[in-house]
Amino acid sequence: MSGPTETEGARVAAYSPAVIFRRRRSRAAAVLAVALALSACTSSNAPSIAPPSSQLPTASAGSTASPIPSPSGVTLASGAALPDCVPGEPPTSATVTFVAEGSAWAISPNGDDLTCLFAVDDAGPFAWGPLGDRVLLGSLEVKGVAGGPSIPASEGAVAAAEWSRPTGKTIVFAPGAGSSLKKVQLNEAPTQDVTPVPSATYLSVAYHPSGEAFAFAISRSDGQSIWLSTNLGAKPAAMVFSVEGTTFGAMGFDVDGRHLIYAAQHADNHAELHSIDVTDPTKAPVIWEGPVGRTIPALIVGPVTGTVAWTSQASCNDSVAMVRTAAGSEPAVPEATGPTRAIGWLDASHLLVAAGRCDGPLDLSAVDPSTGSVVPLVSGVNVAAARAPVPTPFAALPKNVVLNGTGFS
Repeated sequence: MSGPTETEGARVAAYSPAVIFRRRRSRAAAVLAVALALSACTSSNAPSIAPPSSQLPTASAGSTASPIPSPSGVTLASGAALPDCVPGEPPTSATVTFVAEGSAWAISPNGDDLTCLFAVDDAGPFAWGPLGDRVLLGSLEVKGVAGGPSIPASEGAVAAAEWSRPTGKTIVFAPGAGSSLKKVQLNEAPTQDVTPVPSATYLSVAYHPSGEAFAFAISRSDGQSIWLSTNLGAKPAAMVFSVEGTTFGAMGFDVDGRHLIYAAQHADNHAELHSIDVTDPTKAPVIWEGPVGRTIPALIVGPVTGTVAWTSQASCNDSVAMVRTAAGSEPAVPEATGPTRAIGWLDASHLLVAAGRCDGPLDLSAVDPSTGSVVPLVSGVNVAAARAPVPTPFAALPKNVVLNGTGFS
């Protein structure tokens, strides 16, 4: 089958499984264009995305905590080492965060307002909640900043996890091997079982901006599929499923609350980004197609409708941070000389990009894809994330979404 919608054989009903993926031929022109764009981003022994800047960030003051010795090998954009860590509260402008040899830090996209946050034993997913005041670490530990809540570690291995919306009062997660979905409460109430589909392996989950529903990808004996349910796992309904080996991974809701953007790895081993309208799941238009052999391990929906960033890679040592805006899709840093990865949106126009191999330290920069501006921030870190709050007001769940023919209530 050809064409971007992949609707052949679809069973159309009120949120019945609506999009079936079959084997499709890659569009030669698109693959050639992407291959040429990626040729400028092959890995090197010393990956970088820009020369050092002359800005010297300064540490936040006002904390009386005992200093923690500065880690070695980590440098600011000026070439100076990190100062001693004196944990403090980050200003709202410090939306870039990273972990370096035992401590979490925050810095603004222009290199100011450097703040040490707290000591870190296990960074885990290092994922900030929607308000930017709490971060998820390993074993479901949560650390709060700027008044955000904290909870101790409570789990072992976690297969997938996602903050609830719009304020991050809970975390939905798949424990262990991913055979169920649960919700941990930040108010220390008992953990809830919200498993929507039994006898399945949960691969990923994405909360709707309203907080009323979440989408999730699962694997079963008959293949992989993407579903939607209420935020308690009720009324699950399949939106997308595969009949010829397509697999699903990273995904997220557009800020419009109407479209789910997701990555699909097709049977011939080429990756695509699709956008599906939750009010009409009979079509899943392709918004980007990659060459054979590359995957999409990470996807971050932007704060502006239709904007998304992702990482394309054949391995984590040849990754390329990609971005899609109204102008089209392209590498976020076309002049990169080594592997890059999309980390998170810092605001409506700036993306946090990491340069470096998967088994080594990362160099962080704030990138404006529309102008090509690249502001180096810090090099030699272990993990990074953006802590910018999600856009407000929050998009409501469309009223004409119907789950299993019973309506959403």
